[in-house]
Amino acid sequence: MKYILVTGGVISGIGKGIIASSVGTILKSCGLHVTAIKIDPYINIDAGTFSPYEHGEVFVLDDGGEVDLDLGNYERFLDIRLTRDNNLTTGKIYQSVINKERRGDYLGKTVQGNRIISVLSEFEPKIDLDYIFVHSVIFSMHCICAYTAIPLHYHSNIWDSYASVIKALEHSALAINYKLEVKYIDSADLEPAALQEEPVKYHEAWQKLCRADGVLVPGGFGVRGTEGKIQAINWARRQKKPFLGVCLGMQLAVCEFARNVLGWEDANSTEFDPETKHPVVIEMPEHNPGQLGGTMRLGKRRTLFKSTSSVLRKLYGDAEYVDERHRHRFEVNPELKHHFEDRGFRFVGQDLEGERMEIIELEDHTYFVGVQYHPEFTSRPIKPSPPYFGLLLAASGKLQNYLQKGCRLSPRDTYSDRSGSSSPDSEISEIKFPSLS
Repeated sequence: MKYILVTGGVISGIGKGIIASSVGTILKSCGLHVTAIKIDPYINIDAGTFSPYEHGEVFVLDDGGEVDLDLGNYERFLDIRLTRDNNLTTGKIYQSVINKERRGDYLGKTVQGNRIISVLSEFEPKIDLDYIFVHSVIFSMHCICAYTAIPLHYHSNIWDSYASVIKALEHSALAINYKLEVKYIDSADLEPAALQEEPVKYHEAWQKLCRADGVLVPGGFGVRGTEGKIQAINWARRQKKPFLGVCLGMQLAVCEFARNVLGWEDANSTEFDPETKHPVVIEMPEHNPGQLGGTMRLGKRRTLFKSTSSVLRKLYGDAEYVDERHRHRFEVNPELKHHFEDRGFRFVGQDLEGERMEIIELEDHTYFVGVQYHPEFTSRPIKPSPPYFGLLLAASGKLQNYLQKGCRLSPRDTYSDRSGSSSPDSEISEIKFPSLS
């Protein structure tokens, strides 16, 4: 067993995760068995209650572990599946030690540091323990004055908040040989109140949206900007623009349809309006509102397709079911689903018991799809996530042809080394996309 320790001090974003992932990929290409561990000094048990604007996105693993976004890089680079034990924190170790001490496990004995060894013990062949140190540094960091460092820091972390989403879009663009252009829109700027308070931002936001080839509304928490997201969803539905809603994005698509098609003007999620007369999105009964950490519906769950004509089912290779990762506390109200399906808003994917609505599709639309899970967490560079892939295909006008060919791309539409280039290239088509945060 050999260990490569990548260090870089306490500064975030200087390349420790990318270096570790790259070294691991090189070793794996040489035929070695490789895994990765992220060790963080914070007292938090895990990343579940972190603010994404401070720490970047919370990455979710198959076993429900809420971990640092670097583990997403490890999985994507190495094409492996990690567990919550691959992310160690000071808080997790303290909790383990204290729990054992309270049970009387130690009885005066010395606490042994064997946590890391237990994660790696499954890998063979075992060889003599050895350590290699890699220290990542960035020389220009100290040249940035405080005045400019603060906005740059927050701008970087706004991107990090949706790191896996952006990667999933890039993987899909690469697969169809398109250059991706993501336009970020603060959804609060789309709301009517913004027209009065900040009219310039309001008009700029709507111009970005109207010029886009497709619309993505990702997951999120909190009421801020939700009405603006609903406005964007309404526009995408009426204009028949390709749309993908992920987690909260799917839930808000349900709210939008209920308001503007079913005529339930106050339809909402009880997360945002507990007194609504039309609670189309409700809190899951097993959720404990008194404790936020680790209480969501987390990790890999199975979704059964209920329709053989589902577009997403075809994109998944005509699979009868899919296993994807979840992270949510609220769900579509199953008691109201028949009102939607009578009007062409279909719940084509449900959980094993048929109680949780997992996938929505709208009839007579180019691509209007919502998923309760987070498919971006399992996207890979040469295996793009089907929901994101479908969105890119629809936005580039290739979806119907792709489906008619049995979900195969023509040779000229497949992977190209040029598609990863940032330089202008007339042979590479461009696709514009807003992500509503």
